[in-house]
Amino acid sequence: MHDFVAQNWPALRNAAALLGGRRAAQEADRLFDDLTAHATIGIHARRRLERMMRRLELDEDIVSEDTLLNAVDPSDPIVDELCLLADGLREASAQADLSSGLS
Repeated sequence: MHDFVAQNWPALRNAAALLGGRRAAQEADRLFDDLTAHATIGIHARRRLERMMRRLELDEDIVSEDTLLNAVDPSDPIVDELCLLADGLREASAQADLSSGLS
């Protein structure tokens, strides 16, 4: 998880801003700080990761209708990038859960 977030940090932060605005971008910053400061994934980082995943999956309970995503053409390459980020985060999360024994 740490490696995935570090390698994809700019894209994750931009996706958070696109899908959730300034508050989501700030939360993404805190997630990055949590993961760079600690070798383990704490409860706050885990919750932030879950919200990031829900944003990337366009969960309507967390992605509001007034996000910048509504201004994006569905054929825009950013949509593919968001899907790749979601897939990568999902895979990194599954690997982190297996290696740490968390479910």
